[in-house]
This record gives sequence, structure tokens and C-alpha cells, in this order.
Amino acid sequence: MIPFVVFLSCLATTSIAYWVMTRRSTQERQILNQRLEETAVISGKSEIQNSRFVRRDLLSEMPMANRILKRLRIATSIRRMIEQADLRLTVMRLLMLAGLTGAIGGLLASLFSSSLLFNGICALVTGSIPLVYVWHKRRQRLHLFLEQLPEGLNLVSRALSAGHAFTESMHMVATEMAEPIAGEFGKTYEEQRLGLSYKMALRNLSQRIPLLELRLCVTAILIQRETGGNLAEILERVAVTIRERFRIMEDLNTLTTASRVSAWILCALPMVIAGMLFVVNPGYLDVLWTDPRGQRLVWVAAGMQITGMLIVRKIMRIKI
Repeated sequence: MIPFVVFLSCLATTSIAYWVMTRRSTQERQILNQRLEETAVISGKSEIQNSRFVRRDLLSEMPMANRILKRLRIATSIRRMIEQADLRLTVMRLLMLAGLTGAIGGLLASLFSSSLLFNGICALVTGSIPLVYVWHKRRQRLHLFLEQLPEGLNLVSRALSAGHAFTESMHMVATEMAEPIAGEFGKTYEEQRLGLSYKMALRNLSQRIPLLELRLCVTAILIQRETGGNLAEILERVAVTIRERFRIMEDLNTLTTASRVSAWILCALPMVIAGMLFVVNPGYLDVLWTDPRGQRLVWVAAGMQITGMLIVRKIMRIKI
């Protein structure tokens, strides 16, 4: 019990120190956002109140940590994943949260077992929970964007047929549709208004939303700009193609539901059985953690289990 109390004391001290060091930066960003909202209200442009003008390229509120993280490629990838999930987090806060959950998981595991291998595995599993959550939110947002994309393209096509310019058509999507497509098209519209070229604004859109269907749409628009043609008709055909592709994907997911559930049950069965044995008879599996041969068997079994899960995932992912 004493190690747990010591850990909580160190955790509280670290949290307070981090809050004190980042309080000034957080207040400055809040004041900047408030001024931008007031400017939008004064100018009468209420539709841009929800736009995020401040670029979220800050990896940490602490200047030294921000400079260090900017040199790491993995920190840039994590920041891109956070932006695609549309979460108000910095990379430093996410990493600290992952370290916190990992430390708590390892500490709780140490109360039941003295094996360093078991405690390390528990720490890694619990420490990955925040990253898995961000990845899940990113996947949900991209899936919702894909559902909204055909309707958004149809709206742009109808606006072009009515005589509106392409930029105004994108502004109509930003104001008349729901998130996340409204926010992303709104960012593209604002980037072009602020002086970014037509081509770069669309490329930034495809980078923020890494979907094959969106890249297909952006490529079709850029080709039309160079070669000419009826853009409204092109977008309408692209929308039909995306809608049919999405329908086929949903049908395949429905037809393979039973197979996917069976596959994941088989993958999870060894870990579930091991957990049940650990709860029913905690000393039964101690030989796997204390004996060197048992530890080698655990690593071999873990490698085979991960390999099997990757193979199952590869088989079940059908590309269209």
C-alpha cells in the first residue's frame, strides 16, 4: 500500500507542476480565441465564429518540450492523428496521459504479481489506451466524413449548375451541412480567401482527410481546372461513384460480420482463458513468469498471437 501512496503523491506533484508551467500559455490561447470570436461578431460574420483560425501546430505548452518534440517524426504523426480526430489536445498532454495510465496499470499489476514481465505488459496495454482512443475517434470522424461526402459533392454540383462559383459552392457546404464536412470545407474556403492558391487549398484538404474517395474528388477537380470541362457533371459522377463504392463496402461488412466476429473470438480466446486462470488460481501461471523457459514460451506465444491477428486482419480487409 505504501508504494501506491508514494506514486499518488508523485503524480499529484507532477500534475501541479505541469499545470503551473502551462497555465500562462493556455490563458494566452484562450484570450486569442476570445478576441477572434469578438472580431467575428463585430464584423457580422457569425458563420466563422466556430472556425479555428489558430493553427494547432503547438506540440507542447512548454517551450523546451515543444522544441524537442518538433524534431521527432513520431510527434508530428501523433499531432496529425489528433487533428484528424478533432480533439483539443497537444502531443505532450497525450503522451503524459499515456504515461500516467501506463504507470497506474503497472502499479496495480504489481499489487497482484511480482513478475516484471507481467507488470511491463500491463503497463504497455494500459498506456496504449489514450492512443487507441484517439485513433478510434479519428476513424469515426473519417467514416462520418465519407458518409457526408457524396451529399456534399451533390450540393456543390447543384450550386455550380445554378451559376455559383466553385469557392462559393464550397462555402455553401460549410454553412449548410453538418460536421465534419462543414468544418473541413470551411477551412479550405477560408484558406483560399486568405491568399492560398486554389491547388494548395485542395491539397491541404486531402492531407487533413486522408481518404481515397476525397483524393479522387480533388484529382478530378484539379484535372478539370487544367483541361476544362463541365465541373458540375464531373462532381455528380464522382458522387455517384463514391456512393456506390460506399454501398458495396457496407454490403461486404454486413456479409462478413459473422466471419469477423468468429475470427476475433478465436484471437481473444487464449488471452481470456489466461486471464480467467489468473483470477481463479493466481499461482497456476507463475512458472511462466519466474522460469526462463516459461518466459521464452510467453514471448513465442505472444509473437504467434500477434502474427495470427495480423493475418486475420489482412484477410478480412477487402479493398474495393
